[in-house]
Amino acid sequence: MELSYRLNKIAEKVIKNSIVADIGTDHAYIPIFLYKNNKIKGAIACDISKGSLQKAIDNINKYNLQNNIQTRLGNGLEKITLEDNVDTIIIAGMGGMLMIDILEKGINIANNSKQLILQPQKDVDKVRQYLHKNDFKIIDDEILKDDGKYYTIITAIKGKEDTLYKKEQYIFGKFEIENKSPILKEYIEEQLYKMEIVLKNIKETNIQNRILEIENNIKTYKEVLKCL
Repeated sequence: MELSYRLNKIAEKVIKNSIVADIGTDHAYIPIFLYKNNKIKGAIACDISKGSLQKAIDNINKYNLQNNIQTRLGNGLEKITLEDNVDTIIIAGMGGMLMIDILEKGINIANNSKQLILQPQKDVDKVRQYLHKNDFKIIDDEILKDDGKYYTIITAIKGKEDTLYKKEQYIFGKFEIENKSPILKEYIEEQLYKMEIVLKNIKETNIQNRILEIENNIKTYKEVLKCL
């Protein structure tokens, strides 16, 4: 089985010999890939959708891994227990606010895991802020481009950050700014181009609070761009 570039990047970050809970598993591609490549001891593939979970079950059966990868129908982490001894929680391909809600409702399970691997589709800054407020330390934070779209993958463990994040680090990720990521540079340049067009159009409407918001965003983006 071959994964997309995005899913492969997520799989790369999983701790060796761990037990994985893949939340919102859809086709169960990541658990299957991880087990077939001898990276994990076992997995629990969870989804709130009966249809998606059935696809996962069909794929797991296809590779004869029904004794190694469990499937559970449920919302977020609600079907995961401490007795499952989950090391790694993967939540990928959903909005940041939904991701935060899943973690909040299953905080006891999250707190007892060894790592969280999160790939929010939006509100990435809010996910980073939530992690810090709940005493998770971000140990890896990567922006990548797959099939013309940008994605961020955050890896966190239980613990306190060594230093407080600045506003721009919550928005773009501390590691990618410090590493002068060319992908982050490309992303910011694209966003600046789009914001300049929006600003030009919205100035004609004279909606001052929106104009100020966009101007402030442009300023922040340009400041970070200078560091890359």
